[in-house]
Amino acid sequence: MRWTAAALLRPITFALAIVAAVVTGNRTDSFWLGFLAFFIAMGAGRVLGAIIRGRLDRAVYKAIWPGAATGFAFLFDDIGLPRWANFFVSIIAASMTRSALGGVIPRQSRWTRRVEWRRIDLDELLP
Repeated sequence: MRWTAAALLRPITFALAIVAAVVTGNRTDSFWLGFLAFFIAMGAGRVLGAIIRGRLDRAVYKAIWPGAATGFAFLFDDIGLPRWANFFVSIIAASMTRSALGGVIPRQSRWTRRVEWRRIDLDELLP
């Protein structure tokens, strides 16, 4: 049930990300900040999907990028960076932050082997 709810949430998240981009772009009169808001909202939607699936460790990891991008966008806007440069620098800085903090967060992998694999001999392939 959780996976179904998370799958149904994807188009809703996409629509809400478009709405966030339009609202942000209209309020700031900047295409670039609206575009950045779209990416941040999509990242927040991925966090919500991980929470619904019950993967809190993945949700924390996925929350680093949208949080960092939002913080850097406000920081670079206050510094007075042009809006187009704010877009690119915020994305790059948030990606670097996620890479730096990604090693700190412990990951719990859930790989399961459902099928036992065996080696195929050459005699089985050739007639």
